[in-house]
Amino acid sequence: MTTIKATCPSCGEVTLTPVDIDLRVDPHDQSAASYGFACPSCGEEVRKAADERIVRLLISGGVEAQPVEAARPTLAERSTGPQLQPDDLLDFHALLEQDDWFDHLLSARADTRPS
Repeated sequence: MTTIKATCPSCGEVTLTPVDIDLRVDPHDQSAASYGFACPSCGEEVRKAADERIVRLLISGGVEAQPVEAARPTLAERSTGPQLQPDDLLDFHALLEQDDWFDHLLSARADTRPS
């Protein structure tokens, strides 16, 4: 089996196999390519940029390239409503104790959809 050497910021050089590496490439933007792995020594999640040469080397070593997912907005960017308050959590907890909690959630969602 092919082994690939990579560097963990905490442990230094580590040995990986192709299935240990998550290679992400964007066919429209080569500068967005990156690879990641969980360090076999310390367990730290490591992600590094990958130039075209690194991408070719990893693919030739048996690493499968996956498409880069669209950047997800941060929680702050997604929030359009009021901030969650402690009372909201208590209300939600009380709702979950009811047998028909899911029906309540569905009807609440239907009430917020634009016409």
